Amino acid sequence: MSLNEALQKTLDWITHATGAQTLILSEGWIVLGLMILVIAAVVMGRKLITAVLTLRALALTPTFSRRLSKWVKSYAYSDEEFVRADGGGERWVALRTQAIDRLAGFFQTRYAKSIAWGDGIRESFSDLRFTDANRVPFPFMRVMREKFNLCSVVTASDGPKLLDLDGQWTLDVSGSYGLNVAGFDRYKEWMHKGWEQVKDLGPVLGPLHPIVADNIALLKTISHTDEVSFHMSGTEAVMAAVRMARFNTRRKLIVCFSGAYHGWWDGVQAGLGSERELTDCLTLKDLHPASLALIRWRAQEIAAVLINPVQSFHPNSPPPSDTVLLTSAMRKTEESSTSYAEWLRQLRDVCTACDIPLIFDEVYTGFRLAPGGAQEYFGVRADLVVYGKTVAGGMPIGVVCGKRELMKRFDSEHPMRIAYVIGTFSAHPLVMGAMNEFLRWVTQPDTAQVYDTARQRCARWVQATNQQLAASALPLRVVHFGTVWTVLFKEPSRYNWLLQYYLRAEGVTLSWVGTGRCLSSLDFTEDDYQELQDKLLRAARTMRSDAWWLSEEQQPGREKIMRSHLFWEMVGSLVRVPAPRVPAPLKNFYTEIMRRKHDDHVASHSNIINQFFHLLSSSVFIYCYVLIFSDLTLAMSLGLAALFVRQIGHAILEPPCHDKEELLLGLNTRKKTMVVGGYLLLPVIHLVSAGSVTMETLGATIPVVAWQWLLMTLAVVGGHVSYLAWKHDLRSAMIWFVKLATDPLTDIAAYYTSPSRLMQAIQARKGEAL
Repeated sequence: MSLNEALQKTLDWITHATGAQTLILSEGWIVLGLMILVIAAVVMGRKLITAVLTLRALALTPTFSRRLSKWVKSYAYSDEEFVRADGGGERWVALRTQAIDRLAGFFQTRYAKSIAWGDGIRESFSDLRFTDANRVPFPFMRVMREKFNLCSVVTASDGPKLLDLDGQWTLDVSGSYGLNVAGFDRYKEWMHKGWEQVKDLGPVLGPLHPIVADNIALLKTISHTDEVSFHMSGTEAVMAAVRMARFNTRRKLIVCFSGAYHGWWDGVQAGLGSERELTDCLTLKDLHPASLALIRWRAQEIAAVLINPVQSFHPNSPPPSDTVLLTSAMRKTEESSTSYAEWLRQLRDVCTACDIPLIFDEVYTGFRLAPGGAQEYFGVRADLVVYGKTVAGGMPIGVVCGKRELMKRFDSEHPMRIAYVIGTFSAHPLVMGAMNEFLRWVTQPDTAQVYDTARQRCARWVQATNQQLAASALPLRVVHFGTVWTVLFKEPSRYNWLLQYYLRAEGVTLSWVGTGRCLSSLDFTEDDYQELQDKLLRAARTMRSDAWWLSEEQQPGREKIMRSHLFWEMVGSLVRVPAPRVPAPLKNFYTEIMRRKHDDHVASHSNIINQFFHLLSSSVFIYCYVLIFSDLTLAMSLGLAALFVRQIGHAILEPPCHDKEELLLGLNTRKKTMVVGGYLLLPVIHLVSAGSVTMETLGATIPVVAWQWLLMTLAVVGGHVSYLAWKHDLRSAMIWFVKLATDPLTDIAAYYTSPSRLMQAIQARKGEAL
């Protein structure tokens, strides 16, 4: 075989091998591309399913309420509008005016010392101003503030009764925000005995009193958990439970349910009362299968499901309050807790199957529904249980009880990974002493019978009271959940919230939520309930006689009239809302653009002729912004001429400033000149290719060149935006782009006086020459 033949065969083999390899490589790219498409489709599909499932389960009311709160502007009724809010006729105006003045006068006389004391601290005590501002619907607030002061100042308690500063005994159904479960006399005894147990130690913090061990053992038995952590309030305990759940599951999302209250921490406040946007808390619909489906689907993201069992009384609604009683329909309750118990069991099963911790927030329900709290009442056990209010025997407290694997606050395999959850006053000796007295009482066998008796007594009172209300044709009913009860209004009215004032006039102490949530302690006797019934009936009868509840006969078409009044009031409030403030990020974005425009002016726009050129070119650019949609060829031709004039000013009249232009992230003068050169080169290339320059050739070439100019413009601008986004960040890229697009507008504003100043300069030079 000759050398030439050998070389030829070698070349043939290489050619064949390279072709095969090219084919394999080509097929490999196709497979890789398909794999990427499949992965992208799966990822996008999962995100779509997640979005759909989340939308189905998400409670929209809290989010809508937040959005609406930013637009609804406060408005206040005049004195006459106050008594006509339901569209009541002239015959009721005088009667209602006299009634509200009489009631205000009664309070001023009976509670003179309390009112004076409250006025003395009102401007120094923000808590008092907050509760005072949230007693009634906001349109009525001005009149009520001017006429009433409901500051409750008390000096002693005796059973469920309180002695105020004016020497009046009132029947308390406020429950001290939920603390008073067992009765004030028991708490006073526990606080005294608790102090006797620890008084030799005093307020020593850090070292623990031996009584702490007894409390831990009792709490573990009650909660059916492994470990205990002490805190100083229910809110703080909720924060601790959520944080430990996130730490130990290494997940971010917390699931809450619509309307549930978990304290003032904004991390779990999805509705009104918080300004922070929640990205790590899902607020779902209570009692809804879609919520269970979403929990299953997003299990790998969910750190815990947080439940407040008192929601059994009013699912998907916030704690009832007189503040929102704009109409009777604003307050509803669930008649039976059976369905909620079944819901909790289903939720427990889902959490168990998906390995998601279930947290019971029993700050309110713990030890009120039963000695073992909601876990005992509903027959469902949680992984973490939060207690507060009553568990410390009258002292401030927050407790977290949980399974061992969820209570860890450090990572044994990563010593620098810790959850710093601790407090100065946790396990305070005085708190531990009073807690020990309460826990020993609540775990006694006889205590369960005390709870049963109290529930039965409250149920009998509710039934008897409703019979009396119906017999008197009064438009309200009482419903209860254990010893928690509320008032429902059965007829249309805009004034139901006024009942709290009539009840206070009868000597009933309510919390700042009014008739929304009332509490009977375990020491309420039959006589106490009878007294409460009498007071409620008298208050309701007086309110009816004062014409705050008008029947259909007294006011034909009342419901339609009320709805119409309320609708137009809300519309008026929305229309009058002030212009929203510019968000800080947008304001900062604008400020940065204007700063760069100023720096650009200082760096390369000092020559008055250049300013005049910029005025001319900017005027043409703005005209071209509009013209481009109707005549692209003319717009691009004029725009290029304007750009050429603009760059002459930079390249010839202004001193070199490349460094300053680089700092502004824009194209410097050298690069701008190259871009202009590129624009001019395009028609030259076309004309050279055509071989001759005739009018016909020019006519055919210009439209094509105009499109190429447009594409080149998009390429230059888009390329520089992409470059800035890659080298710096998207914000910097968008600042440059918006500055570029708006430069003609600001140039006109900045240089509109340049023609007159240029003429003055010319005249001055002529004068110097002469």
